[in-house]
Amino acid sequence: MKLLEKPGKKFNTIHLNGKVYVCCLIRKKYYLLTKEEVVRQQLISYLITNRGYKVKEIYVELKYSIYNMTKIIDLIVFKNKKPFIMVECKSSDVNISSKSFYQIMKYYLILKSKYLVLTNGIKKIIFGFKNNGNDMKFFKKIPKNY
Repeated sequence: MKLLEKPGKKFNTIHLNGKVYVCCLIRKKYYLLTKEEVVRQQLISYLITNRGYKVKEIYVELKYSIYNMTKIIDLIVFKNKKPFIMVECKSSDVNISSKSFYQIMKYYLILKSKYLVLTNGIKKIIFGFKNNGNDMKFFKKIPKNY
C-alpha cells in the first residue's frame, strides 16, 4: 500500500474554498482530505479491492463508550456480527509507536477482534492473538475475506 500521490486520480474528490475533500467509500459523504484521511481511504480501497471485503462489513470511525468515555476506532471490519479486523490509521508523517500500539490494544481489550492493524500508509503492522490472547502472531498481509 503506497501513499496516494494524486488524490483526485484515485478517489472522488472535490475542491471547496481552497481545500480538497474526498468522498468516503463507506460513509458516502465528503471529508477533508487530511494525511490521515488519505491513509484511511487507501486502506478501505485495499480491503475492498485486494482483500475481498464488502462495504457493508466495514465501519469507519466507529464510536463506542467505555467507563463514560467515548472512543473512536478508525476502521473495523465485522464478520458474522463480531469484530474481525480493527485498524488504527495515522498520518503519513506520524511514526508508528508504542503509544499507537497501546491505543489499539485498549480497543482490543474491549472488542476482541481477531486481527489488529496499525498503519501510517508507509508502514503497517498486522497482528493477532491466539490461545485466548496469550500468543501474539504477526502477519505480512491483512487476511483475505473468506
